Amino acid sequence: MKMTKKTIFLLLLFLMVLETVNVNAQVRIGGDTPPNASAVLDLNPDSVSNASGGLLLPRVSLTAVDDPNPFLSHEKGLMVYNRATGNVEEGIYYNDGEKWHPVLSSAPVGGLELPIIFLRQPGKVWLGDTGSLIDTMYVELLEKDATTTFQWYKRDSGLPPTPVDGETSDTLFIDKTKLALGLNTLGKVSQFFCLVRNGSQTAVSSSGYAVYGSGAWLADGKWINIAPANLGADQTKTVAWQMAHVPVGSAPTSNPLYEDSVYGDWYQWGRQKDDHQRRNTTTIYGSHLNSVAGIGCHPDSLDSNGQIQRSLIDIYDKFILRDGGGANDWRQYSEDAGNTITSPVDAWTWANATNDPCKGPMSSLPLGFAWRVPSQLEWTQIRQNNTWVWHVSSISGYEIKPGGAAKPTSLFLPTGGFRTRSGGGANATGSNGLYWSSTVTSTVSYALFFSNENISVIYTSPRANGLAIRCVSEY
Repeated sequence: MKMTKKTIFLLLLFLMVLETVNVNAQVRIGGDTPPNASAVLDLNPDSVSNASGGLLLPRVSLTAVDDPNPFLSHEKGLMVYNRATGNVEEGIYYNDGEKWHPVLSSAPVGGLELPIIFLRQPGKVWLGDTGSLIDTMYVELLEKDATTTFQWYKRDSGLPPTPVDGETSDTLFIDKTKLALGLNTLGKVSQFFCLVRNGSQTAVSSSGYAVYGSGAWLADGKWINIAPANLGADQTKTVAWQMAHVPVGSAPTSNPLYEDSVYGDWYQWGRQKDDHQRRNTTTIYGSHLNSVAGIGCHPDSLDSNGQIQRSLIDIYDKFILRDGGGANDWRQYSEDAGNTITSPVDAWTWANATNDPCKGPMSSLPLGFAWRVPSQLEWTQIRQNNTWVWHVSSISGYEIKPGGAAKPTSLFLPTGGFRTRSGGGANATGSNGLYWSSTVTSTVSYALFFSNENISVIYTSPRANGLAIRCVSEY
């Protein structure tokens, strides 16, 4: 094939372009100089700074900010120009993988637009266990003028947002009436946000959350209901009463009955409520097959749920002692070298609802919620998303404040100590708090541990120890 000079020139030009793309991983469209070193794609038609061309984004008609249409699905990083559709304001939008967000809104020619830049966003508000306290949420802008308007909205789970009547300022005062909550919805979270307009510019604040009832914040604005007192303690006593209570006499750590109305019971991990948890219950070594010290529970002692058979009255409601030395579980017995009997399977752990001591009519907890033992993750998030303040009094412990250090206390976790697996005696009452989680690891389980100097959510305890339980519920 005969190649003309023009063909050879074009081929050489193509090879030069190809080399530039492969070596520099950059492309320039327009102009006669190499692409900018910081750009993958350099759009610059002219060799002078005043370019005569620009980038024209795809022009589409979005139907709603949460609808990917006209695309098949949401794609993080996708950018388009939306034509005015009536449902979505005209302007440049980007997609975060879940919905569309405006980058720029159209403005009238010659008009002056103040930037909608939030300096302060709505936060989290806890109104107290009665909801009688008034709290506030704020929206603060970098700049605003007489044309700036505000409208607050309230959104409950599963429902569309509705305007809060009369709330058209940058401050929202929240009380029980505005939340429209009744006694049957304690712990229900209400979500608030504000729609702000400057001329033709529109912006929506982040969401704030408000709730009342005994509980604490988890991550991402989620609320968890928490029983007002430890399991086995007096659930009718308020947080204020527990913190102000003055015990009768001294505080001997060897006295298991010391202030059980505040401290509650001590549970061996995974066991049902069978009276073994009482602070003054009888202790016992052994199984119904023999009486060797430290032998634990022979598998023939257990029912189909992995609990001690009720017919075995000698051990059914007793606190089972262990001699340490790796004997971490109350079920483990001398022939169970591989610890197969004590494996944390759902059949006998607190993952089995039948065994969870927070469930059932015997729990003596407030009605209306499906109570259960909290997980380690929940203890972790309760620690991270709320303020913990050490309370020094006759009954010491930690106050949990969902709204911050200056806000009211929603929970009080007293230092009830624990019951030892080796001797069955009370330990660290009045100085340490130990609370079970439902999360197991190996032959031990995670627990919350605290003193006046330390709070740990990665603490582990042998499952034969007796620890306190504070029940929780999402609903």
